[in-house]
Amino acid sequence: MINLEVLRLELNYLQQVVNRTLGNMDAWKLGKAITVLVTCFLNPTTYDSLSLSLSHLQAVEQYLNQIQQEVEPCEYKLLLNNIPTIRNFLEKIKFEISKC
Repeated sequence: MINLEVLRLELNYLQQVVNRTLGNMDAWKLGKAITVLVTCFLNPTTYDSLSLSLSHLQAVEQYLNQIQQEVEPCEYKLLLNNIPTIRNFLEKIKFEISKC
């Protein structure tokens, strides 16, 4: 089960890292992508299409990959250790998409 308060804290942390590393616009886009995924996950009837969720999932993963390329490996590992709920949430979304 995902604790929404922890998810909110982790999202804030992740957006700060993205803002510092890639810029404010990318941090905003990341937040928007995760918000859409959360909304779709909480209310599956809001899915416009499978491709919508998949594109937002890919956007989040793309930002994580960009950060990995921009920061030192130890800093990236620290980031991953500080966002376990987001990582768990992304895996749940992948599982849900695979069932469709």
